[in-house]
Amino acid sequence: MARKPTDADRSASPAGPTGSTGFANAEAPGGSAQLLDELDALRRALAEEAARNASHAPDMPDDKPADGPLLAVARLFPGMTRQRWLALAEEHGLRQWFAIDLDKSTNFNLRELQKAVEELAHQRDHDPLTGLMNRRAFLRQVELELQRVHRGGAELCLAMLDLDDFKGVNDTWGHACGDLVLQRMADLLRDATRAYDVAARIGGEEFVLLLPGASPMRAQALLERLLQDLRDEAFECRDETFQVSFSAGIAGCKGATVCQAEELLDRADKALYEAKASGKARVRVHRLPGVPDYDRSTMVQSDEKQFLFSGNDE
Repeated sequence: MARKPTDADRSASPAGPTGSTGFANAEAPGGSAQLLDELDALRRALAEEAARNASHAPDMPDDKPADGPLLAVARLFPGMTRQRWLALAEEHGLRQWFAIDLDKSTNFNLRELQKAVEELAHQRDHDPLTGLMNRRAFLRQVELELQRVHRGGAELCLAMLDLDDFKGVNDTWGHACGDLVLQRMADLLRDATRAYDVAARIGGEEFVLLLPGASPMRAQALLERLLQDLRDEAFECRDETFQVSFSAGIAGCKGATVCQAEELLDRADKALYEAKASGKARVRVHRLPGVPDYDRSTMVQSDEKQFLFSGNDE
């Protein structure tokens, strides 16, 4: 199976699926989609800070002294031309932002500086063993996707996965072998997911998966395929072969429902607990009160229709 993009590759692309950000395709660093996403996030952050400051000091005048603090915020966008910037600024109301063309020597020095900053940011946000996002970076992505869900009426699912009896792997074959299992699990997550899905390792043997645009039914089908892929793996350590499995819990959120990242994690964790209590090596979906269960026969019919009309089952 062809390898999927790494998290470092994905960080340069929009977090959501086609249509969720209004851009048809993910772009390379410097693309307009990434630029607009970052400006949108900055605007929201500044608005939230202004609201907090206003609540703490409601009598403060809005106008600051002309000789007060002033900060210029810079971001390099390789490949972005002045003409493209002016067009984006006009279309998206960004005329208060300004852009400066850089000569080759300045460009080189700033690129090297930005590269160092990005490497530090990657180390801060990623698990060194598996290369997946860590808990902090993952929650940040969940919050961004939830904002898209609430604005556009889309849906998403969050899955929590826990390797079954993983302590026994470390105790029997050693931690080095356990690390190999964790790394292989991360590889399977990358191979099984789409470019805009987000996988992370948030604990010793605990992983999470964010699936923008996926219904609980579709998320469960994906996790069950992933579970079978892992169970088909044969691990060899100390001249012995063994197999492992995982249990998973899924929680979903849809447009009109207001969801929080930690709440989604908690609901997925409850479904994971149910999967463990039911015998492990299975996938469970957390159901909200009053929400009917999904008819899995409908999923089969839908997949069959997709196969008939598209000529493939993907």
